[in-house]
Amino acid sequence: MYMLVLWDLSQMKRRTVFVVMRVAWFALQVTVFGLAMNAIVRFRGVVAQGIDYYHFYLFGVYASMLFSISVSKAYDVAEEFEEGMIEYLLSLPMKRKILSLGRSIGGGLSAFLFTLPMYAVVVLLLGVYDPVAVLLSLLSALVFAVGVTGFVISVVLSLKSSDYTDIFFGVLDALIIRLSTVFYPAVVVAKIAPYYYAALVNPVSHFVDLLRTFFFFEEFKHLSVSSPYLMASYILGFAAGVSSAAIYIVEKRVEGGGWK
Repeated sequence: MYMLVLWDLSQMKRRTVFVVMRVAWFALQVTVFGLAMNAIVRFRGVVAQGIDYYHFYLFGVYASMLFSISVSKAYDVAEEFEEGMIEYLLSLPMKRKILSLGRSIGGGLSAFLFTLPMYAVVVLLLGVYDPVAVLLSLLSALVFAVGVTGFVISVVLSLKSSDYTDIFFGVLDALIIRLSTVFYPAVVVAKIAPYYYAALVNPVSHFVDLLRTFFFFEEFKHLSVSSPYLMASYILGFAAGVSSAAIYIVEKRVEGGGWK
């Protein structure tokens, strides 16, 4: 498992330009666009009772970036399948359970490390350096990234098609981010029932609202999809569930060949 994690981390060198571009775009989004959004929301009177929309927005952008970069692991796995790397890994003398967990942890860890510069920008702009909040939020981000990566691996190895992978995760990335509380509080989306129920079961909603309550509990506790304990349990359950699904798929359904 250690070697598998190292393998995923070693692939980070291939995506240096990608990370630099993402961080640059993130910095632009949370400064220029973020401040513009905050001014618009204040002008409309949406922000009330001491709630700072800019704080709300910063966490949303970071959560969406972490999710998108974790999902991009799908394209790496698809590329490995086309290159024959998956067949090579399946031929190694290791249990498939270890293979599945190692790739999930390694992929999640690499996505987490990719977004650390973005997280640092968020903390800097927030001006809040509570070590407990920072530690808990980083731990939550790592668990969430591992969960998303486990889900991605499960789907890619089930589809076994580059075309289907591109279409599925392109649509999924757009829908999951928008049908969440990344940019809109739960009390606002509650006015649209389908939107609200989609946000309630969306792991991104639980993750981003959990981050907000870690740093600004009094400010955001009434805007979250649930209590901090339930949101933390949801993230842990999500990571454990999709990792178990990945183990099952790798052990029972994945064989070499058959890639479209």
